[in-house]
Amino acid sequence: MTPPPDQGKALHRPSRSWRLPGNLYVLLVSLLNTLLFNGALFAFLHDKLDLTTMSGLAIAASVFLVVFFFNLLVFSLLALVVPFLLRPFLVITALVNAVALHYMLSYQVVLDKAMIGNIFNTRTSEAAELISPTALAYLLILGVIPAWLFLRLRIGEPRRWRTLLQLLVAIPLVFGFLYLNSASWLWVDRYSKLLGGKILPWSYLVNTARYYADRKGDSRDFHPLPDGHFRDNEKSVVVLVIGETARAQNFSLYGYPRPTNPLLQKDDLLVLPDATACTTYTRGSLACMLAHDPDATDDEPLPSYLTRMGAEVIWRTNNWGEPPIEVTAYEKRDELRAQCSGEGCGYDEVLLTRLAERIRASTRKKMLIVLHTKGSHGPSYYARYPSGFDRFEPVCRDEEISKCSRQALINAYDNTIVYTDHFLHEMIELLKSVGDVPIVMMYLSDHGESLGENGLYLHGTPYMFAPDYQKKIPFLVWMSDAFKRRRGIDGTPPTEKTYYGHRNVFHTVLGALGLESPVYDPALDVLK
Repeated sequence: MTPPPDQGKALHRPSRSWRLPGNLYVLLVSLLNTLLFNGALFAFLHDKLDLTTMSGLAIAASVFLVVFFFNLLVFSLLALVVPFLLRPFLVITALVNAVALHYMLSYQVVLDKAMIGNIFNTRTSEAAELISPTALAYLLILGVIPAWLFLRLRIGEPRRWRTLLQLLVAIPLVFGFLYLNSASWLWVDRYSKLLGGKILPWSYLVNTARYYADRKGDSRDFHPLPDGHFRDNEKSVVVLVIGETARAQNFSLYGYPRPTNPLLQKDDLLVLPDATACTTYTRGSLACMLAHDPDATDDEPLPSYLTRMGAEVIWRTNNWGEPPIEVTAYEKRDELRAQCSGEGCGYDEVLLTRLAERIRASTRKKMLIVLHTKGSHGPSYYARYPSGFDRFEPVCRDEEISKCSRQALINAYDNTIVYTDHFLHEMIELLKSVGDVPIVMMYLSDHGESLGENGLYLHGTPYMFAPDYQKKIPFLVWMSDAFKRRRGIDGTPPTEKTYYGHRNVFHTVLGALGLESPVYDPALDVLK
């Protein structure tokens, strides 16, 4: 039976895709990926190099050629070995690249392993704060449109020898050019970590693999530390408050001209100078402060060690990022809210719920209580404190903080510090109400924050290149009168140690609880 004329035309309608020879297809998609998705890399080269000189141009050309050749190499191998995976790979990475590029350009993010850890440890509620019209525009223009183009393009003729020949010709040409420009190698080596974190999609693909390799290592059993023993059977309590994204430069206790610590200024605090974070991201910093030695990553962390030694260890959290720990009680924000009332229950104050009663009711003589706060986590600084704490105005209420005026951004951040001041003061008052019990409270942040200085925002910049704003943290200690009497402290202990920071936490806690242990180092005990 002869088909109707229209049906016959439909059967012979030309394909809606564009077919290219395999070698040209690989060449084109390699060039498009290099040009479209490496704006952050090109911006970095523009900032760091003098492109009016031959040496600057040679370095930029070398970097561009390396990125293009790596794309060509990977895409050629995919086309030769598993050609059916090449297009899906290009489509998916185009969409991810577009979103990544937005945040890299807007916040100067570097997608190294630490930043990948931050991304995977971000909860849905926080991720929603980062969605903006600009991010959606990037997704459409640099994600959806290129993805559509990659779907239209197809490999027309399966002559793989042409793709292989093209690759074999490219190898000596690229390496020959790089050899002739060997003077650029030192510059590339100097900035290799930053450069590697800006090349899409390989920065997040490689570092995601590295991150999950580390996470797999985290699931292993930690090596138990040598047993210790408590010097006495008297009750003593340590409250460790882990701040989030608080930088010392914005605390009036550290000389900041704005009154961000009006309540703590009146409390009898030990303000430790020049304290430094181990890393610029939460997970790494918590692992460091809970370790007896930051290099001994296989050893059990502080909470697990004290639990095994018989202390009561309570971990309360409005955050995340701690290593695997064994504790007496692990209490999340939502669990505590059921017993909490008032506006502060939606913020860090929820961690104070029935805190004094919990200490009084404990039958253990030694207690460690960890309060992991949300603190000053960005970019939505304005959402980190209750109404009534807008001490400084106007306030930045845009998740794209680079669009806010510098002053509005600082105002919002400083208001988070004012709320932290209130939170810590309220906690100290609660601890005073416990009675004549030796108590030590330590507060220090996991890392600092960049607020637009030198074009940087947020945190997570590789440590070698991170500014002090991301590394210098507040470190505060409060001691009850009973603790001072027991330790024979008259007035304020001297602050003359050569180091203050995360590495003090483990040893100061052991010293305050009177645990004698082979791993205890009195040189790192800030109360010694």
